[in-house]
Amino acid sequence: MHHTREVPREVWSDYLTLLSGITRSQWVRIEASSLDIGEQPLAQRLPLIDITFVEKGSGRDAIEVTVGRPGEEITHRIFHPDHIYADEGESGELECLDIENSERVKTLIFFEPIQAIDELSGYQPHA
Repeated sequence: MHHTREVPREVWSDYLTLLSGITRSQWVRIEASSLDIGEQPLAQRLPLIDITFVEKGSGRDAIEVTVGRPGEEITHRIFHPDHIYADEGESGELECLDIENSERVKTLIFFEPIQAIDELSGYQPHA
């Protein structure tokens, strides 16, 4: 059974820092969706580099998601986020992070299961 929980705003920075460390290099797929734009793919099967909550400076009140390979990074910024929801699978593993902003645009970050990544890359664990 899936479980979705809202991440309280006061822990966003710590949560995203921890999540970024745990899921670094894990492949992700990113989509944005709203009534105005429909569903828009932003990134397909790219390794996660970083997810941060920017609280200070000119880009404050934004979440930055950086994916890609060295020298080919893509950063997506979610301005004025209102909610973060974590969708976890039966095993408790994060499957999707749903970030919603003040304009009701959802950014969905899907985390590819490690097993699926191994199958795609041809990795065969030794028995």
